[in-house]
Amino acid sequence: MATTSLNTMLPAFGRTIGAFIGSFTTTTAIAANTSVVSTELTDSGFNNDDSLNDTFIKITSANNHDTVRRVTDYTASSGTITVSGTALTSDSSTQATFELYRYDPDQLRDTLNDARLQSFPRLYQEILDRTTTGAVNVPRYPRPSTIPQNFVRQIYEETRIEVKTFANNLVSTLNCDFENSTISTDWATSNITLVAESDTTTPDNWVVFEGSQSGKCTVAASNVGTLLQTVPSSTNYVGEEINMGIWVYSKTASRISAAIQLDSGTVSTSSATHSGNGWERLTHSLVADGVSSTIKCGVQVSSGTAFVFYADQLLVTAGFTNIPQILGNRITTWREEGNDIVLLQGAVGDRNILVRGMGHLSPVSSGSDTMEIDERQARYLYHVAASLWFQQDIDQLDVSDLNAAQRRYTHFANLVAQNHGAMAPITLYKGVV
Repeated sequence: MATTSLNTMLPAFGRTIGAFIGSFTTTTAIAANTSVVSTELTDSGFNNDDSLNDTFIKITSANNHDTVRRVTDYTASSGTITVSGTALTSDSSTQATFELYRYDPDQLRDTLNDARLQSFPRLYQEILDRTTTGAVNVPRYPRPSTIPQNFVRQIYEETRIEVKTFANNLVSTLNCDFENSTISTDWATSNITLVAESDTTTPDNWVVFEGSQSGKCTVAASNVGTLLQTVPSSTNYVGEEINMGIWVYSKTASRISAAIQLDSGTVSTSSATHSGNGWERLTHSLVADGVSSTIKCGVQVSSGTAFVFYADQLLVTAGFTNIPQILGNRITTWREEGNDIVLLQGAVGDRNILVRGMGHLSPVSSGSDTMEIDERQARYLYHVAASLWFQQDIDQLDVSDLNAAQRRYTHFANLVAQNHGAMAPITLYKGVV
């Protein structure tokens, strides 16, 4: 999926509406004061004192990264900008990059964030949500919160991979399915108590995902917890991408992450945490550079109150670009009802329900934040943002300037109407229901 960062979008949007002045590098390290010095400004033609007054500077690297200030004074002979506010952070010997704008860059950023909502669904991010597991005689499931109402496009049910017989599972010889009579065999825990959870029938024990046992994990309060299994012959996979997935049942949200640890280093966790909706497959990937002894895979739990979750079916692969998963069977007899999805013919028990839909682009805050669009699609976003930017002028300017404001707004509204850069919607797969 293509992405474009705020660092790229902001100057491009600025150029679109005539707000971007240029990008420069300091020629004197920024000190703990309110001065920014760059002789590049003089070299670029800013030869008159005060010619940059009341513009805005956005520092884009080093210790003052993402700092935005108004320019209160400019001395052309030395290329010195004086900024508003408190003293900047000293950069020692570092040369910093910065950009100059005619308008406040934070307001331009906010307009881009407004435009991502205004441009939906012509611009969207594809959502593949696997946070729900099907159950027999349960037809109603919550619509993923990341997909707005009426923008679910496709639904599938996916069968799981049997981890003990999957040939490429690096931990298939270990207690990766929690079926060993001594449940803790091959598992190392920290601030988590691991015991066996046994399956039952009539009623079925829903927290045993597969086989006769799962791992019942009691998390201690106020501590980070880990449940990890060491990959056999870990040093065989130096430099390879490690992909792991583990099924976890939890009704507590935002605490559990898939985790990989190389040697005794810092535990790397997935950006996504468990949603708290029951059984969910958590996944994470990491390139095993510099491994000298061990690769450990499992879950990490953030600090907080004590709670209980269940784990089952760990799968770890090396070398693949993505973790293996079986292509699902399409479900076409479904409908949305409010915040729910109703599967009219139900779902096969224990199968993962994949909901594919269209969601809003991600908001951006700092320069490295991204939206899920490529450069061509970003042009459509800039046109929407420009129409929003100039629309605000119409309500604030007097009659003498109103015609010019309306022309600017109409120009960009016409570009939006041309749809250049807009995305085709995801195909809807749904029968008559």
